[in-house]
Amino acid sequence: MKKIYTIVATVLLSISVFAQAPEKMSYQAVVRDGSNNLVVSTVVGMQISILQGSSTGTAVYVETQTPTTNANGLASLEIGSGTLVSGSFSTIDWSTGNYYIKTEVDPTGGTTYTITGASQLLSVPYAMYAKSTAGVVGAQWTTNGNNINNTNSGSVVVGSTLSNSNLKFYVTNNASPKMGIGNNGGFNNINSGELHFAEDTSYSAECGIKIQHNGASNSLYFVGGCSAPDTIARFNRSGYSNMRQLRLGLNYNSNPTTQLSVDGNSDFTGNVTITGDLNVTGNIAKGGGTFKIDHPLDPQNKYLVHSFVESPEMMNIYSGNAKTDANGYVTVIMPSYFEAANKDFRYQLTTIGTFAQAIIKEKVSGNKFVIQTSTPNVEVSWQVTAVRADKFANENRIVPEKEKEFKGTYLHPELYGAGNEQSETFARNQQLIKEAISKDNTIKNADGQ
Repeated sequence: MKKIYTIVATVLLSISVFAQAPEKMSYQAVVRDGSNNLVVSTVVGMQISILQGSSTGTAVYVETQTPTTNANGLASLEIGSGTLVSGSFSTIDWSTGNYYIKTEVDPTGGTTYTITGASQLLSVPYAMYAKSTAGVVGAQWTTNGNNINNTNSGSVVVGSTLSNSNLKFYVTNNASPKMGIGNNGGFNNINSGELHFAEDTSYSAECGIKIQHNGASNSLYFVGGCSAPDTIARFNRSGYSNMRQLRLGLNYNSNPTTQLSVDGNSDFTGNVTITGDLNVTGNIAKGGGTFKIDHPLDPQNKYLVHSFVESPEMMNIYSGNAKTDANGYVTVIMPSYFEAANKDFRYQLTTIGTFAQAIIKEKVSGNKFVIQTSTPNVEVSWQVTAVRADKFANENRIVPEKEKEFKGTYLHPELYGAGNEQSETFARNQQLIKEAISKDNTIKNADGQ
């Protein structure tokens, strides 16, 4: 009687989730005759069955093959590539229990199988089982062209197991790096990694926001849009940043209307240069102020600098020249808003070209006033200074002397031989830091941190 001895039941599993290889496993057997002699260089007929549960269990897969033994009587074949009799090798659920391999042999190469053997697959291809993510029901990895898919409703975890999770993907190792996205095999590559947040993953074009690394410019880009995305921001690894528009403040869902919007208080230490106009709707507090222009006589090499005229009151100044008539009178017409915007008028008159007396004959009334000179036809230079009387000025009068909020500090400590820690800005920033820490301590996350 002839016997078959299984040498290796599962030598190599050919399936690979990422390589897209066919689902097979290599199998080898030695065929000997009744005298225990090797059956060499002979075509033999074989029927292979995968049995579930026991050596006489239900056959979940059956196929036939006709391999040729080699000079050592060894028959080599790949289970999963033979002629199908029943079942499907790719759909065997290796997680449901023990499996056995049953081999039937016809040493003449036909289908009259006279040699039968069965043995448990102790090295069952449980790498196939791994495609179901270690037994999670319904979480099968499937291939679709160059893609792999998984319908798992839980999380994919790389690293130590998580007991509770509300995210779909985790990397839980404590060492670095956690996860890498980048170019493999060269520096200065324009496309050195992208992470997409898609509004609709089934949309054929790009719609959403992506983070893109450009190795050529050593920059990380935030790109957004729908069908035609464009750069939102750029961060260079040397520390330089560019943003199309930015709003700082607590109104997170309100879009900026300008390139830079700041809600709330802001503090600048150092010089600030503004090229263009500066519009301020509130008050300005300053140590001094000037205009600075190219010098009219040497614009390429010098500046011309003049100081502001300061006053403890909010003042407006109006001036001009007027000539009295043959009777020594002249009426000066002021702008139509003059009395609506001003009060407490003060006058100055200077005669030009001749000695004469000049007086304000009639004070401002109806947005005009009258000058009289002691002799006719006299040119008079006049100036009217007035206190602002508009609604903003009435609500925001200047208080010339005020108590400091931070006692013992200076606006300009260096002028008094004091250090920076005695500056008002330093004291204010320290208070803001304390307030921020105190506020943070009242806010607890779900884990109490």
